[in-house]
Amino acid sequence: MEITDSPAGHHLGGILNLFQGATIYNLVINGNMTKSGQEYYQTESTKTDQGQYSDEEIAQALSNIVGKGKPINMKQKWAGALWYLRWECNFPFKPQDFCERIDLLPLPNNLEYTCDYNNIRPLATLSFMNEDPRHMESVKYSKNDEQAFFMLRGVVVALDEELKKIRLINNMY
Repeated sequence: MEITDSPAGHHLGGILNLFQGATIYNLVINGNMTKSGQEYYQTESTKTDQGQYSDEEIAQALSNIVGKGKPINMKQKWAGALWYLRWECNFPFKPQDFCERIDLLPLPNNLEYTCDYNNIRPLATLSFMNEDPRHMESVKYSKNDEQAFFMLRGVVVALDEELKKIRLINNMY
């Protein structure tokens, strides 16, 4: 088989086809990207084509778990959403970029706790944040980070359950 810049049937051409489907800096190369600020985000149609969650589903799930008596009951716990959404939905990992991405979601204006770079930055640098929370049983954390791990783990579990529940309900209708 001969390698060409533009395989038959593809109009994207060159290097994009070479990396089609690759994940680079938590971005999936698929030819259907949009630019927002300095980061590239997948479009909503791309996410749903891959079985990932739409912006509306993510916003609904977050709205359901943010507030007093809920998993995100302080600004620091948004780091748990960062941890999960980085791995599950290819959200940016840099805290500032993550909060900017959250601001693009159709969230209600009256959320009790909002994503704040200054509150999640210290937690985003913990070593366990570089491990996939979708495989929580294999995530390793230091004794010093144990309290933060369990705090953020609760957010990850709640967000995962909420997104699955919303997807199930949406698929019923």
